[in-house]
Amino acid sequence: MNRFAILFILILHVSCHQEKNISAVNYMPVAAGRCKTDTLNSWHYTRPAHYNGSLPLLLILDSGGDGLLAVTKMQPAVSQIPCLVVGSDLIRNNFQGYVQAIDMLVREFSQKYSISQVYLAGFSGGARMAFEYARTHTVQGVLMCGAGPSGNASAQLPCRVYMIAGTTDFNFSETYYNPLKRSGQQKLVSGYFRGIHEWPPADMLFEGLLFLTGKSIAGGDVLLKKESKRLSGVVDSLLAKKETFFAMKAGELALQLDPENRQAKKQWEEFKNTAALQSGISEMESDLMLESRINQAYAEASMTKDSAWWFNELKQLAIETDSHSAAQKDHFMRIKSFLGILFYSRLNVMIHTQPGHPQIIHILAAYRHAEPENPDVYYDYALYSLKQGNENLSLKYLKLALSHGFKDQAKMGNDFPGLLISKVNSEATR
Repeated sequence: MNRFAILFILILHVSCHQEKNISAVNYMPVAAGRCKTDTLNSWHYTRPAHYNGSLPLLLILDSGGDGLLAVTKMQPAVSQIPCLVVGSDLIRNNFQGYVQAIDMLVREFSQKYSISQVYLAGFSGGARMAFEYARTHTVQGVLMCGAGPSGNASAQLPCRVYMIAGTTDFNFSETYYNPLKRSGQQKLVSGYFRGIHEWPPADMLFEGLLFLTGKSIAGGDVLLKKESKRLSGVVDSLLAKKETFFAMKAGELALQLDPENRQAKKQWEEFKNTAALQSGISEMESDLMLESRINQAYAEASMTKDSAWWFNELKQLAIETDSHSAAQKDHFMRIKSFLGILFYSRLNVMIHTQPGHPQIIHILAAYRHAEPENPDVYYDYALYSLKQGNENLSLKYLKLALSHGFKDQAKMGNDFPGLLISKVNSEATR
């Protein structure tokens, strides 16, 4: 056998070995469990069916404390990334003991398995808690969905951070930066999808996890180059559709995943010299500054304006949304999304601390008008009715909340008496 044949066989062997490394990971069915030292600290998790040695731990914090949902959302994204995937059923928005709860989960799984690194992922408030935890603990990366580091926290990152947000997410501005003003490898990168404040699509979760873990997992270098090459192809496809902003983001990530990708380098140089793109970015940044001022004005108005005023504002906002497209449409949709979270936040505080405040009824009406399918609207009506002593009306609205998809049983158990919850559940099973 001549040396060229031997070389060919060696190349083929390496190629096959690389493909084996990036083949799909066979995961076990999702299971549930509780920490030994605190049975309230429960979780859902999955792991590779077959593995040797250590594994990264990916701990996920859903804003509603739904560990099963968190793991289910993440499963397609880790199909090529072997890791222990754990979703907390305890940690949720405004959970005060999240640091201790995360510590306990890390210890629990470190005792059962050999953990190589710890990564955190979270949605909305869960993303914020994941980031804050990483600032004071040893964590190799954070995947923030629907939120970004607050204030100047992004200037002093404790580890790699990947942010994902929908273009109409009210937290979009937290995750935005101008990539054309940055150079070289970065610890903070963002990705966007056309959507609202929700868990991102699986392909974007995969991209974020690959950015965080690619250098430390088996076969990671091959995956990084493969995904970088794919993204370079996506750039051309998006440009053909005149999706310039998304093309730029795909090009940015392609370079972050593989700095030696020559096609990505060429595309990035072209982006830096594209006047239309720079103009579009300037317009987007102007929109974001305007949104900030509008949102501040709406926050002040929420405590003074009646429901009729809000109905008119929402009508005008709908007209503006319908009469625009692309980035301008996203601009108005983000404002409407902000109003939803503003009403939710105001009511969450006022119904508990000032149940007799006359402004509550106006905020409730505006909230229902803005988001008539949101189960939180009817939950707030139910809680307000209960605080006013009208149990029958509260029962009616609580059933409406459940019929619209309200699932947070822990919150309901804290806010409503057991007898009322029993009535709701008994009527639901009839």
